[in-house]
Amino acid sequence: MTDPLSRMFGRMRSKKGTGTGRDRMMHLPADIRKPGGLVLFSGPMESDVWPALYMANTLQKGFPDVELDVICPRRDNGLFSMLSWRPPVHCYSGKPAIPETLDRDRLNQNTVFYYPYPKVIESDRDLLAGISCGVRIAPLDHPSPLVNLTVRTESPYFPEKLEQMCRMLGLTYDKEWRPVVQTHAERAAEQKMAPVTGRMLPYIVTTSSALSILERSRAEIPLRTVSLAGKNSDLCDLDRELKTAIVAGASAVATDNDDLWGDACAFDVPVIGLDRLGDFIKWHGLEASRQESDFVEAWVALLKRGW
Repeated sequence: MTDPLSRMFGRMRSKKGTGTGRDRMMHLPADIRKPGGLVLFSGPMESDVWPALYMANTLQKGFPDVELDVICPRRDNGLFSMLSWRPPVHCYSGKPAIPETLDRDRLNQNTVFYYPYPKVIESDRDLLAGISCGVRIAPLDHPSPLVNLTVRTESPYFPEKLEQMCRMLGLTYDKEWRPVVQTHAERAAEQKMAPVTGRMLPYIVTTSSALSILERSRAEIPLRTVSLAGKNSDLCDLDRELKTAIVAGASAVATDNDDLWGDACAFDVPVIGLDRLGDFIKWHGLEASRQESDFVEAWVALLKRGW
């Protein structure tokens, strides 16, 4: 008896117009479960790195003998050291592009490409069009001609969306893994925050504008605040690993910045967010407020709940 994945897909031909691998016959699920290689894309937004890291961990553990190549922004290069073992990381600067360090010939040899996001954004289109992997997988909410294997999931939240996608593909998803700040970044954060004693007292991470909203509402702010974004911040230009370490060590985060929201969610730091445009990543059942009044109410509720 064939398994559900075999019955769903059988064999199919790669869609035209998507690179040199477009005419190869795809044998599913064999191509997915026994790939010749794996390539994972991490998108240009700072919060994009977290779905990519969760997916990278699952792929590494599910295919320990298959090389995983990661394409990511140069800014996020160091964060992939959070994995059990660091994969080859190929970096782009600015708009996503296929890095020169990635062996393009190898992409045609039964290599599977993972795009771990629910929507193909405009900045990613050229890269996706240039990827010649015969199988390009994503948990898209709406199909795209640039992805030839769309896996529809029920959950709008990460990392549950990835777990559901993996289950549909017959892959074992690692539910236990969580990112851990590297020791060197943790020590650098301590030196930045407490240069004399090296011992950080409890603090709340904010943005200048989010803090202003809370102050105008006369909301209680029980701890020292550290602003990592905004014109009044002294720390907005920090190295990505260092900024991540500061967020991970916070007692709470109050932000109108999607980058800090994503970092807080990934490290399970209590967080409230103001997402005026509806762009923040949805994580583990958490969604940011759309209005300032709701943002303040969420802060009061967090204070009452404690951390």
